[in-house]
Amino acid sequence: MFLEVTCFICLSIIPLFDSAPLDVSSISGKSSLSSSMDNIFPQECGLRKIRNTTGGRVKRIVGGTQSAQGKWPWQAALFYKGHHYCGGAIISSTWILTTAHCFNPLTSTDPVDWTVVLGDHHLKERNDKFEQRRKVVSITVHEQYMSMYFEGIDDTPPMNDVTILKLDRPLTFNNYVQPLCLPSPDEVFLPNEECYVAGWGHTQWNGTQPDILREAKVRIVSREVCNQEKSYNGTIHDTAMCAGFAEGGIDACEYDSGGPLVCTRCGRHYAAGLVSWGDQCALPNKYGVYSNLTALTPWITDKINKFERAHFNGSASKG
Repeated sequence: MFLEVTCFICLSIIPLFDSAPLDVSSISGKSSLSSSMDNIFPQECGLRKIRNTTGGRVKRIVGGTQSAQGKWPWQAALFYKGHHYCGGAIISSTWILTTAHCFNPLTSTDPVDWTVVLGDHHLKERNDKFEQRRKVVSITVHEQYMSMYFEGIDDTPPMNDVTILKLDRPLTFNNYVQPLCLPSPDEVFLPNEECYVAGWGHTQWNGTQPDILREAKVRIVSREVCNQEKSYNGTIHDTAMCAGFAEGGIDACEYDSGGPLVCTRCGRHYAAGLVSWGDQCALPNKYGVYSNLTALTPWITDKINKFERAHFNGSASKG
């Protein structure tokens, strides 16, 4: 059996800025910080604007299906030097959430190397009717991120695998571009809860990359099950979570990294996790491992809070 989540366990939408407001009363002619924050983080999140979003079937390789245009309006495509490299999630009009391991020795943390495309569906067909392209002005990687790249591939699975990207200018929210909700730090996504992952990643391990956005339904797996010897043998820590199926066959894969694991409650969509790592793709008992956003949301909100306050102070001092 699988869990049927009802609206009796609705998630609360975390307030991204809940600390004492900055005193700007002495700054003549400046809008308040709280007003600035409201503009950056709209209260409405996790809502689709297009109702008919049934995707068509495609060849099943890692269990995915072709998605419909506008079904996942918070999905971001990250391009490194013009090539698709990772996924991400819109969490506000100027901030994108993704994983830290996208910024590895094969890439860089120089914002000029990265472009984010929102509202994308077909990677090789540019469509300005749906797409919005933005430059990146700031990349903030978790300070305590630990990576296989640096610690040894068999030694240390990624920890604190999260990064936030600041865009050069605000997005325009419409039918094809919308923000995704973050969970509050005390929320728990329960075992067997059905969620979705989407991306343009490989359709099999070391396979080919599709042009059209694909999606897959997966189930949350408890940390206890995921830490069994036949799975990941105790390496799944509190900043990670698992989803998938014991029999395998459905999973995220290479180049899906950073895309959100999306769970739905009461008509809203929440980012429960981010595609992080796994033992190849869709193998039996080798579940997909995701960054656990319930554990990482405090870091996300703290960093954005500090960035926006510093930016506001800098702008105010020039006035």
